[in-house]
Amino acid sequence: MRYSPDKIDQVRNATDIVDLIGSYVRFKKRGKNFVGLCPFHTEKTPSFNVSAERQMYHCFGCGVGGNAFTFVMEYEKVSFPEAVRTLAERAGISLPSVSDAGAGENETEALYEACSMAGRFFYHNLTETTEGKLALEYFRHRGFSDETIKTFGLGYAMNSWDSLIKHAEEKGILVDVLLKAGLARKRDDGTPYDYFRGRAMFPIHSTSGRVAGYGARKMREDDPLGKYINSPDTMIYNKSRILYGLYRSKEAIREKDYAILVEGYADLISVFQAGIQNIVASSGTALTPEQVRLLSRYTRTIVIVYDADSAGSKAALRGVDLILENDLDAKVARLPAGDDPDSFVKKNGGPAFEELVKNSTSFVDFIAGAYEQRGKFQTPEGQAEAIRTIVQSIAKMKDELKQHFYVKHVAEKYKLYETVLYRELERHAPRRGSGVEMRTARAGTSRETAVAARTVGELPAAEREVLRALLEGDREVISLVFQHVTLDDFIDSRARTLAGIVKDSWENEGNVDSSRLMNEIEDNDLRRLVAELIFSKYELSKGWKESGVDIARAEPAEIVKGAIRSFRKRALTRHLEENKQQIEQATAKGSDVTQLLTRRQQLLEEMKGLSG
Repeated sequence: MRYSPDKIDQVRNATDIVDLIGSYVRFKKRGKNFVGLCPFHTEKTPSFNVSAERQMYHCFGCGVGGNAFTFVMEYEKVSFPEAVRTLAERAGISLPSVSDAGAGENETEALYEACSMAGRFFYHNLTETTEGKLALEYFRHRGFSDETIKTFGLGYAMNSWDSLIKHAEEKGILVDVLLKAGLARKRDDGTPYDYFRGRAMFPIHSTSGRVAGYGARKMREDDPLGKYINSPDTMIYNKSRILYGLYRSKEAIREKDYAILVEGYADLISVFQAGIQNIVASSGTALTPEQVRLLSRYTRTIVIVYDADSAGSKAALRGVDLILENDLDAKVARLPAGDDPDSFVKKNGGPAFEELVKNSTSFVDFIAGAYEQRGKFQTPEGQAEAIRTIVQSIAKMKDELKQHFYVKHVAEKYKLYETVLYRELERHAPRRGSGVEMRTARAGTSRETAVAARTVGELPAAEREVLRALLEGDREVISLVFQHVTLDDFIDSRARTLAGIVKDSWENEGNVDSSRLMNEIEDNDLRRLVAELIFSKYELSKGWKESGVDIARAEPAEIVKGAIRSFRKRALTRHLEENKQQIEQATAKGSDVTQLLTRRQQLLEEMKGLSG
């Protein structure tokens, strides 16, 4: 849905970007700005800057930049309307619902609204109906308190073909929206029916806290479907790209600096209720690369808690490899035979589970332990198979230094030559490229990001300084620029586009607010350009001597005057070249060149005046 500019401004003005980003990043004050480690790429030296004055952020390492809305969009991977809604809820500002949006309502918002409506309906069924008592007793049997049931929004889908459909109609939500949200399906004859029937319901939230889908546990033996079923993939829900419980656990994960990974909904809820909140669940499926990358926003360490059976061990090994491939650290905590996290917590309590996680082993010891348990270390062939598996996991690491220390550890532990292990490593390590690609990868910056980070440095000096001055928002300076510079004077297409956006804002609003401009710029690279121009104030142009201005100390108006002279010199140079070609062509034809020579003299005099 589209929110009005006034409502967006209200949310933006109510949000302090330092407070917002400070809940994700540890800052230190440096001059007027706050500086910390960038949450969007791996770095050891802080290059992420936040300006309280400008209400903007920029990273000099990877090039990201923007305002409060773009931060939420990039960090939480959500749309602009979702970012507005997230910040509005944070600020206590009410926004119009989808039903208020009329014909222009956004389809994504409609799906979220439908899922939210269903969640309220399921919770009502669970707590207020006779039929729902079956599921309520199930939850209580699992040890979930009423507070926990409410916190996680657990519910019950009536054992009916159309109870949700009828309820949605009463709320003004169309069947077509329910179908697209995965809450309803169609029979062969085209008539719709409720997808979830007679099941205990687990709402699955996006990282911004909105219900995106559901997991459903069967309550009746005559239910022909599986023990658990999930919402199908929709515009807002993809099982492989979402982690159950992350919305509630992400702050604890940041604070503890590691995430505990379990498999099922009940496992997570039991552990969470026991006081251990830095936990997520893979929703009963094998861990996916998307889920690992999602967790990497919050921590660099993942502890897999797995069942002691062979299936649990294999799943943990697959998870370890995925974690290592994505440049994170993997640890493994093994449960006693016959236990899952839910049963372990019930029998032993939260502190015992926390101790189990605290004593988790490295992936090397986990793999070795699994092979020892299977008796593989009793033969040379089994030992070789075990060590080869360990080396294959080490090969998935992107950090060569870390690889080196693990190779050294394995060599010392199993009394092997490091050279033997390195030969095995080379057989399994992916081809890494060379030169610039290697240096870029080790810096934690993709090639695309590295290109984006160079954009400001590639701008012509005069255009760079004019744009920087325009974004400062001084009315006198902006007026001066647009009196003497046209959009056609900008050679760089990005500079010309950005100047046009600023000009429109100046003419329509009578001012230029760089933070507000971020909401109007859809191109991600252009937003980064704005942020870098603001945060690298005049720094990149200290060597610009063509106008005779000391940029390091000059006022914006003085810099702009020098830049305007540079624009004019560039235009005169172009006109002189064109005049020269015209004279040569006229001479070759035997035409009169008097006027062309007069024009050339005028251009040279004007150029001399600019240089004097």
